[in-house]
Formats: sequence, C-alpha cells, structure tokens
Amino acid sequence: MSLYRAFFKIIKKNLVSILVYFGITVGILVLLGGIYSDNSGKKAELDSYNIYVEDHDDSEYSRAVVDYLKSIHKVEEKKLEDDQIRDLLYYEQIVSYIRIPEGFGDTFETTGENKIVNTYDDAMPVGISITLQIDNYLNAVRDYVETGESIDAAAKKVSGSLDITKYVSIHATQTRSNEKMKGAFIYIPFGILTIMFMALFPAVVAFNKGEKRNRITVSSMSAGKRNRWIFMGAVTFAFITLAGLVILASIMGSRTSGDVSTAEVSGQLFDETWWLAFINVCVFTIVTAMMISMFANIPAFSNAPASIFSTIIGLGFSFLGGTFVPLDILGEGVTRVSRFLPNYWYSTAVNRIFDGGTINDVWDCLLIQLSFGLVCLFIGLAVAKITAERKQIA
Repeated sequence: MSLYRAFFKIIKKNLVSILVYFGITVGILVLLGGIYSDNSGKKAELDSYNIYVEDHDDSEYSRAVVDYLKSIHKVEEKKLEDDQIRDLLYYEQIVSYIRIPEGFGDTFETTGENKIVNTYDDAMPVGISITLQIDNYLNAVRDYVETGESIDAAAKKVSGSLDITKYVSIHATQTRSNEKMKGAFIYIPFGILTIMFMALFPAVVAFNKGEKRNRITVSSMSAGKRNRWIFMGAVTFAFITLAGLVILASIMGSRTSGDVSTAEVSGQLFDETWWLAFINVCVFTIVTAMMISMFANIPAFSNAPASIFSTIIGLGFSFLGGTFVPLDILGEGVTRVSRFLPNYWYSTAVNRIFDGGTINDVWDCLLIQLSFGLVCLFIGLAVAKITAERKQIA
C-alpha cells in the first residue's frame, strides 16, 4: 500500500500540468458545444430578399401571389421607371422587380398569356429561384382551383404545402443531438493521451530507475508484488481520467434545448450507441497505457520530459488520427500513415457507431487498437529485459 501511495505522490508533483491539459480538453468540448449545438427546437428559415412588386391587375390571383411573396421575402409595392430598376438591381438593393400585368387573373385559368414578368440581374442566380417559386405556387394554385377549390382556399393550402421549413425542422430534431454526442466523444482521445502521459509516464519511470528502484530491489517486497501495486496505481488513475472525460463528454453531448424531456436525454446517455462509444473509449485508454509502458521501459525515451510526449504524441496523433481533422478530408498520403495509429481506428469506430452501427460494425476497429497496444507492450517488455541482461553482464 505504501508503494501505491507513493505512486500518487509522484503524480501529484505534475498536478498543475495535468489540470492544464484537463482544462484544455474541457475548453475544446465547451467550444464544441457551440459547433454541434442542438437546433432541434429551432425552425429552419428560407432566405429572404428585398423585392419590389408592381401589381397592375389587382385581382384575387394577383393579390394571392403578392401575399405568398410577402410570406417569404421583404416585399414593397412600388411603381418604378426602368432606369430606377436597373440602379436598384445594380447596387443590390433589391434582387427582383416583379410586374403583374393587367388581365393576369382573367387569363390565368385559360390561356395564361398575361404572364408575370420578373426583372433581375442575370449575374445573381437568386432571381431565377424567385421565378421558380412563383411558377411552383401558380401551378399548385391552378391544380387546386381546377378541383373546385376557391382561390382563397387554394392559396392557403398551397402556402402550407410549399413550406419546406417544417420538414427541415423534423430532420434536425432527429439528428442534431446525435451529432453533438458524436463530436464530444471524438475529441476524448486528446485528453486521454495528454493527461495520462503527463501523469503516468513520470510515475512509471520513477520506479524503474534511480534510488527508488534500488530501494525497492533490496527491500523484502517481491518484484511481482511491486509490479502489481504500480499496475493498480496506473489503473486507478486511468479509470479516474476515463470516468471524468466520459462524464464531461456525455454532459456536453446530451445538452439539449428546454423542449426535450428528461426521459429522452437519459435514454440518449445510456442507449446502445452510448455504451458502444464508452467501450471504444475504454479500449483506447488501455492502448494508451500500453504505449506509456513501452516509452517508460526504453532508456532512450525514459529520460525525456513527460511534457514532450504529451505534446508531440497528443497533438500528432490527434491531427493525424481524425480527432481534430475529420477523416474524410485527410489526404490520401496522410491516411496511409494514419492507419498505423490507434486514433484513426478510434475515430473510425466513433463514426460507425453514431451512424447507427452495432458491435459487429466496430469489432475490427477495437481489435486493431488492441493489437497496436499489445505491440507497444511487447516492445517495451523486450527492451526492458535486454537492458536488464546487459546491466547484469556489465
């Protein structure tokens, strides 16, 4: 037990650096909350533009068109000369000048010869989109009127059916909270790498060299018992780090707007997707511990400051492995290198999990991560054995 307490005393010496990296991780997740904000309670909105309308017809049909445009855009009813229209379009004070000719309503149901004229700048495609909006509206109104509906009833039904924003808001409700949780979990490896290297690496190295190692060697404590206590200390700290980061990511990832019930939030936290993400984090934590063991047992690395590994490995693995830069925008050459890093397979697993994957879809990612960790562990043990034999011979 004394060795266990000594392990944490060594960690305590680096407490400031550990808290700094933990604070950086918290800051990343907080900023991430803004990027992956839950917009499920918000209604999508169509782009609104400044439009001038000149209605020469003043019929039921023309007034219905003007009301429809007002429901989307900022419409002013003015009569302007051609040179005024050109100036307004050139300086982008308006995007369209719409003329509804006299007799539009009379010919709408028959020949349709008196068509609405939309004047816009050809260099601004938004004018074309407004023409399409008008055409879609008029075609739908004509269809309703032909079935016997009144113009007012047809106008109301068409306005409701053409309002695509309600369908967009439904999609946002179903997907945004999942994306936010995914973003929170995908950033966890940076915190695990930096915090654990900053804490565990100096502690493990301290027991493997110098006066501490000599005192333990000549004591009555067996090598097996010594390793068990060091292992328990490392496991305890790794569990604390893992639990803290997972809780933080879960809170940030499940923060939703006020209209979402508590039952929905708790279901999101402990559903199958959350548990798979948690297992993925646990595997990555084990791999990180194995990697630390390798560096601590190699003499060329054991004398280096922990901050070097924490910074270089933490940032390097995060940038190359899909933590800071999404995997789908990494170059092909970078991806070839990234496949040899555990972060790449961690990020791949997170993407599959939050895309609806099951354990059958991510087992290969977990296995590759563990394989990377075992290789590191065996390299460290082999180097430690060779170094000890050389010391005995010397």
